Amino acid sequence: FYATVLNDWGTSYWCARELGERARCLVDLGHHAPNTNIEMIVARLIQFGKLGGFHFNDSKYGDDDLDSGSIHPFQLFLVFNELVAAEREDGAFSPAFMLDQSHNVTDPLESLLASAIEVQRAYVQALLVEREALAHYQERNDVLMALETLKQAFRTDVSPILAMARAREGGAIEPVAAYRSSGYRARKAKERPAVAGARSGIV
Repeated sequence: FYATVLNDWGTSYWCARELGERARCLVDLGHHAPNTNIEMIVARLIQFGKLGGFHFNDSKYGDDDLDSGSIHPFQLFLVFNELVAAEREDGAFSPAFMLDQSHNVTDPLESLLASAIEVQRAYVQALLVEREALAHYQERNDVLMALETLKQAFRTDVSPILAMARAREGGAIEPVAAYRSSGYRARKAKERPAVAGARSGIV
C-alpha cells in the first residue's frame, strides 16, 4: 500500500552489492507483499553472501509488526531452517537477530517475551530437521517427502526443551507468568506516569 526506495529484495541486494563488501541486507518479515516466499529470499541472500540480519515480527495485511509467529509460525520455522543449514556449512555465519514490533493492544514487554520464545522455538525445531533425509529428497525432487521431513520437525513440541534451557540458565520456566507476578509493570507505571497529550511516533 506504499512506495519505498527498497521496494523488493532484489533491489535491496543490488544496492548492497553496489555499496561494497561490508553492505548487507536486512530481512524484515513485515515488509513483504502478502504470500511472499520469504524463506526463499533468505536462502538467496545467504547464497549471495549478503544476508545481514532480521527484524522478526509477523504480518497479516502489510507492515503490521505483529508478534513473531502469531500469524505464520511455519514460515518462521522455514526461515530458521535456512539459517540452520547455512550455519552448518559456515560456522562463522552470524546474522543479526532483532525484534521489530508495534504493540497496539498488548503489553509491549509481554509481547517481546512471547516473541523471543517463538523465535527460540523455531530455531530449536529447525535444529531437529533430519538433514540427510531432507537432502536425499531434495536431490530427487521429491517435494512431498521433503515437506514431510520438515513438518516432522515443525510438529515436534519443543516446549519442554525451551523450559529446561531457561531453568538451567536461571531464567523463568514461564516468562510471561513470571513477569506478571513480579509486579514490574505496576511499579514502573508509578515511576513513569503517562504524559498527557503524548502521541505515537507512527503517523
